[in-house]
Amino acid sequence: MDGLQDKVIIIAGGALGIGAATARRLARDGAVVVIGDLNEEGAKATAASIVGSGGRASAKRFDITDEASIKALFDYTLDSHGRLDGLHNNAADFKALETDSNILDIDLDTWDRTFKVDLKGFLLTMRQAIPLMLEQGSGSIVNTSSAAAFSAMPNLPAYAAAKAGVVALTRHVAVAYGRQGLRCNNVAPGAVPTEGATALANASGAEGWWDHARENIAHSKRDGKPEDLAAVVALLMSDEGSWINGQSINVDGGWVIR
Repeated sequence: MDGLQDKVIIIAGGALGIGAATARRLARDGAVVVIGDLNEEGAKATAASIVGSGGRASAKRFDITDEASIKALFDYTLDSHGRLDGLHNNAADFKALETDSNILDIDLDTWDRTFKVDLKGFLLTMRQAIPLMLEQGSGSIVNTSSAAAFSAMPNLPAYAAAKAGVVALTRHVAVAYGRQGLRCNNVAPGAVPTEGATALANASGAEGWWDHARENIAHSKRDGKPEDLAAVVALLMSDEGSWINGQSINVDGGWVIR
Protein backbone atom coordinates (compact mmCIF):
# COMPACT_ATOMS: atom_id res chain seq x y z
CA MET A 1 0.00 0.00 0.00
CA ASP A 2 1.42 3.40 -0.99
CA GLY A 3 1.06 6.39 1.29
CA LEU A 4 1.97 4.77 4.60
CA GLN A 5 5.72 5.31 4.64
CA ASP A 6 6.88 6.77 7.97
CA LYS A 7 3.37 7.36 9.29
CA VAL A 8 3.17 6.88 13.06
CA ILE A 9 0.16 4.78 14.01
CA ILE A 10 -1.10 3.57 17.38
CA ILE A 11 -2.81 0.18 17.46
CA ALA A 12 -5.04 0.24 20.54
CA GLY A 13 -5.49 -3.48 21.08
CA GLY A 14 -2.78 -5.04 18.95
CA ALA A 15 -1.45 -8.02 20.87
CA LEU A 16 -3.46 -10.65 18.99
CA GLY A 17 -5.93 -11.24 16.18
CA ILE A 18 -7.01 -8.39 13.93
CA GLY A 19 -4.94 -5.81 15.79
CA ALA A 20 -1.75 -7.84 15.47
CA ALA A 21 -2.37 -8.55 11.79
CA THR A 22 -2.99 -4.86 11.20
CA ALA A 23 0.20 -3.88 13.00
CA ARG A 24 2.17 -6.29 10.81
CA ARG A 25 0.52 -5.04 7.62
CA LEU A 26 1.05 -1.37 8.41
CA ALA A 27 4.68 -1.95 9.33
CA ARG A 28 5.22 -3.96 6.14
CA ASP A 29 3.93 -0.96 4.19
CA GLY A 30 6.40 1.37 5.89
CA ALA A 31 4.53 2.72 8.90
CA VAL A 32 5.89 3.01 12.43
CA VAL A 33 3.51 1.18 14.75
CA VAL A 34 3.05 1.51 18.49
CA ILE A 35 1.13 -1.46 19.88
CA GLY A 36 -0.85 -0.81 23.02
CA ASP A 37 -2.59 -3.62 24.85
CA LEU A 38 -3.54 -4.83 28.31
CA ASN A 39 -1.79 -8.05 27.24
CA GLU A 40 1.71 -6.61 27.47
CA GLU A 41 3.44 -9.90 26.73
CA GLY A 42 1.42 -10.39 23.55
CA ALA A 43 2.00 -6.80 22.43
CA LYS A 44 5.75 -7.16 22.92
CA ALA A 45 5.76 -10.44 21.01
CA THR A 46 3.94 -8.85 18.08
CA ALA A 47 6.30 -5.88 18.08
CA ALA A 48 9.33 -8.18 18.23
CA SER A 49 8.07 -10.19 15.25
CA ILE A 50 7.70 -6.97 13.25
CA VAL A 51 11.17 -5.75 14.15
CA GLY A 52 12.57 -9.18 13.32
CA SER A 53 11.08 -8.84 9.84
CA GLY A 54 12.69 -5.46 9.31
CA GLY A 55 9.79 -3.26 10.37
CA ARG A 56 9.51 -0.58 13.02
CA ALA A 57 7.39 -1.29 16.07
CA SER A 58 7.26 -0.94 19.82
CA ALA A 59 4.83 -2.03 22.52
CA LYS A 60 3.38 -0.52 25.67
CA ARG A 61 0.91 -1.86 28.17
CA PHE A 62 -2.25 0.19 28.43
CA ASP A 63 -5.81 -0.11 29.70
CA ILE A 64 -8.43 1.41 27.40
CA THR A 65 -10.76 2.02 30.36
CA ASP A 66 -8.19 4.14 32.23
CA GLU A 67 -7.66 7.74 31.06
CA ALA A 68 -4.23 8.01 32.69
CA SER A 69 -3.11 4.81 31.01
CA ILE A 70 -4.39 6.03 27.63
CA LYS A 71 -2.59 9.36 28.05
CA ALA A 72 0.61 7.51 28.90
CA LEU A 73 0.36 5.54 25.64
CA PHE A 74 -0.04 8.72 23.61
CA ASP A 75 2.72 10.52 25.53
CA TYR A 76 5.02 7.56 24.88
CA THR A 77 4.23 7.74 21.17
CA LEU A 78 4.88 11.48 20.97
CA ASP A 79 8.07 11.25 23.02
CA SER A 80 9.34 8.44 20.79
CA HIS A 81 8.24 9.68 17.38
CA GLY A 82 7.15 13.31 17.67
CA ARG A 83 3.79 12.95 15.92
CA LEU A 84 0.69 10.82 15.46
CA ASP A 85 -0.77 10.07 12.03
CA GLY A 86 -3.19 7.26 12.79
CA LEU A 87 -5.14 5.46 15.50
CA HIS A 88 -6.65 2.01 15.08
CA ASN A 89 -9.11 1.24 17.89
CA ASN A 90 -9.39 -2.53 18.21
CA ALA A 91 -9.63 -3.27 21.92
CA ALA A 92 -12.44 -5.47 23.25
CA ASP A 93 -13.36 -7.43 26.35
CA PHE A 94 -14.46 -10.84 25.12
CA LYS A 95 -14.66 -12.11 28.69
CA ALA A 96 -17.77 -9.99 29.21
CA LEU A 97 -19.46 -11.87 26.39
CA GLU A 98 -19.63 -14.97 28.55
CA THR A 99 -22.46 -13.35 30.51
CA ASP A 100 -24.08 -11.38 27.69
CA SER A 101 -27.48 -13.00 27.25
CA ASN A 102 -30.73 -11.14 26.53
CA ILE A 103 -32.28 -7.85 27.52
CA LEU A 104 -34.40 -9.39 30.29
CA ASP A 105 -31.69 -11.43 31.99
CA ILE A 106 -28.40 -9.65 31.34
CA ASP A 107 -26.46 -8.66 34.44
CA LEU A 108 -26.04 -4.88 34.40
CA ASP A 109 -22.38 -5.23 35.35
CA THR A 110 -21.89 -7.09 32.07
CA TRP A 111 -23.71 -4.34 30.20
CA ASP A 112 -21.61 -1.63 31.86
CA ARG A 113 -18.30 -3.45 31.33
CA THR A 114 -19.04 -4.07 27.65
CA PHE A 115 -19.83 -0.41 27.03
CA LYS A 116 -16.87 0.75 29.11
CA VAL A 117 -14.39 -1.16 26.95
CA ASP A 118 -16.05 -1.40 23.55
CA LEU A 119 -17.49 2.13 23.32
CA LYS A 120 -16.35 4.49 26.07
CA GLY A 121 -12.79 3.29 25.65
CA PHE A 122 -12.89 4.26 21.97
CA LEU A 123 -14.21 7.69 22.94
CA LEU A 124 -11.34 8.16 25.40
CA THR A 125 -8.62 7.22 22.91
CA MET A 126 -10.11 9.49 20.25
CA ARG A 127 -10.21 12.35 22.73
CA GLN A 128 -6.44 11.98 23.01
CA ALA A 129 -5.86 11.57 19.27
CA ILE A 130 -8.12 14.23 17.80
CA PRO A 131 -6.42 17.37 19.21
CA LEU A 132 -3.03 16.08 18.03
CA MET A 133 -4.33 15.41 14.54
CA LEU A 134 -6.14 18.74 14.33
CA GLU A 135 -2.98 20.57 15.34
CA GLN A 136 -1.03 19.02 12.47
CA GLY A 137 -3.97 19.26 10.05
CA SER A 138 -4.18 15.57 9.21
CA GLY A 139 -4.85 12.15 10.64
CA SER A 140 -6.85 8.97 10.24
CA ILE A 141 -8.81 7.04 12.86
CA VAL A 142 -10.11 3.56 12.10
CA ASN A 143 -12.43 1.92 14.62
CA THR A 144 -13.34 -1.76 14.74
CA SER A 145 -17.05 -2.45 15.06
CA SER A 146 -18.73 -5.73 14.08
CA ALA A 147 -21.28 -7.23 11.73
CA ALA A 148 -23.30 -7.54 14.94
CA ALA A 149 -23.93 -3.79 14.73
CA PHE A 150 -25.94 -4.30 11.54
CA SER A 151 -27.63 -7.67 12.05
CA ALA A 152 -30.02 -9.24 14.52
CA MET A 153 -28.23 -10.78 17.51
CA PRO A 154 -30.70 -12.69 19.69
CA ASN A 155 -28.34 -13.31 22.57
CA LEU A 156 -25.68 -10.56 22.62
CA PRO A 157 -27.52 -7.30 23.32
CA ALA A 158 -24.65 -5.49 25.06
CA TYR A 159 -22.08 -6.43 22.43
CA ALA A 160 -24.33 -5.53 19.49
CA ALA A 161 -25.45 -2.25 21.05
CA ALA A 162 -21.90 -1.17 21.92
CA LYS A 163 -20.68 -1.98 18.41
CA ALA A 164 -23.58 -0.02 16.93
CA GLY A 165 -22.49 2.84 19.16
CA VAL A 166 -19.01 2.67 17.64
CA VAL A 167 -20.56 3.19 14.21
CA ALA A 168 -22.46 6.28 15.42
CA LEU A 169 -19.39 7.70 17.16
CA THR A 170 -17.31 7.17 14.01
CA ARG A 171 -19.79 9.17 11.95
CA HIS A 172 -19.82 11.96 14.53
CA VAL A 173 -16.05 12.36 14.43
CA ALA A 174 -16.03 12.27 10.62
CA VAL A 175 -18.57 15.07 10.20
CA ALA A 176 -17.26 17.15 13.10
CA TYR A 177 -13.62 17.26 12.00
CA GLY A 178 -13.43 16.20 8.36
CA ARG A 179 -13.00 19.75 7.05
CA GLN A 180 -10.01 20.13 9.35
CA GLY A 181 -8.16 17.23 7.76
CA LEU A 182 -9.15 14.39 10.07
CA ARG A 183 -10.79 11.23 8.73
CA CYS A 184 -12.63 8.63 10.80
CA ASN A 185 -13.90 5.32 9.45
CA ASN A 186 -15.02 1.97 10.76
CA VAL A 187 -14.37 -1.63 9.76
CA ALA A 188 -16.95 -4.25 10.72
CA PRO A 189 -15.62 -7.83 10.71
CA GLY A 190 -17.83 -10.87 10.44
CA ALA A 191 -16.82 -14.43 11.30
CA VAL A 192 -13.07 -14.13 11.73
CA PRO A 193 -11.65 -16.99 13.83
CA THR A 194 -9.31 -14.98 16.04
CA GLU A 195 -8.53 -15.78 19.66
CA GLY A 196 -11.31 -13.43 20.75
CA ALA A 197 -13.87 -14.86 18.34
CA THR A 198 -13.05 -18.36 19.54
CA ALA A 199 -13.70 -17.24 23.11
CA LEU A 200 -16.95 -15.69 21.94
CA ALA A 201 -18.01 -18.90 20.21
CA ASN A 202 -17.41 -20.82 23.43
CA ALA A 203 -19.10 -18.32 25.73
CA SER A 204 -22.21 -19.49 27.50
CA GLY A 205 -24.08 -16.33 26.51
CA ALA A 206 -23.18 -16.81 22.86
CA GLU A 207 -24.44 -20.32 22.33
CA GLY A 208 -24.75 -20.98 18.62
CA TRP A 209 -23.18 -17.62 17.67
CA TRP A 210 -20.44 -19.10 15.52
CA ASP A 211 -22.82 -21.30 13.57
CA HIS A 212 -25.14 -18.34 13.17
CA ALA A 213 -22.27 -16.19 11.93
CA ARG A 214 -21.04 -18.72 9.40
CA GLU A 215 -24.54 -19.31 8.08
CA ASN A 216 -24.77 -15.62 7.37
CA ILE A 217 -21.64 -15.49 5.22
CA ALA A 218 -23.84 -15.34 2.20
CA HIS A 219 -21.33 -14.93 -0.60
CA SER A 220 -18.05 -16.42 0.56
CA LYS A 221 -16.56 -19.91 0.42
CA ARG A 222 -14.32 -19.40 3.44
CA ASP A 223 -14.03 -17.93 6.90
CA GLY A 224 -12.50 -14.52 7.27
CA LYS A 225 -8.86 -13.91 8.19
CA PRO A 226 -7.39 -11.12 10.30
CA GLU A 227 -5.40 -10.12 7.24
CA ASP A 228 -8.65 -9.35 5.41
CA LEU A 229 -9.37 -6.62 7.94
CA ALA A 230 -5.75 -5.46 8.03
CA ALA A 231 -5.81 -4.78 4.29
CA VAL A 232 -8.84 -2.49 4.62
CA VAL A 233 -7.40 -0.68 7.64
CA ALA A 234 -4.18 -0.11 5.67
CA LEU A 235 -6.16 1.52 2.86
CA LEU A 236 -8.06 3.75 5.28
CA MET A 237 -4.84 4.80 7.01
CA SER A 238 -3.00 5.51 3.75
CA ASP A 239 -2.95 8.50 1.46
CA GLU A 240 -4.69 6.29 -1.11
CA GLY A 241 -7.75 6.32 1.14
CA SER A 242 -7.69 10.07 1.68
CA TRP A 243 -11.19 10.62 0.24
CA ILE A 244 -12.87 7.99 2.38
CA ASN A 245 -14.46 9.45 5.49
CA GLY A 246 -17.31 8.50 7.81
CA GLN A 247 -17.77 5.05 6.31
CA SER A 248 -18.54 1.69 7.89
CA ILE A 249 -16.97 -0.98 5.72
CA ASN A 250 -18.21 -4.50 6.31
CA VAL A 251 -15.46 -7.05 5.81
CA ASP A 252 -17.56 -10.13 6.44
CA GLY A 253 -17.83 -12.32 3.35
CA GLY A 254 -21.26 -10.99 2.49
CA TRP A 255 -22.94 -11.31 5.88
CA VAL A 256 -24.22 -7.73 5.73
CA ILE A 257 -25.15 -6.49 2.27
CA ARG A 258 -26.49 -2.94 2.11
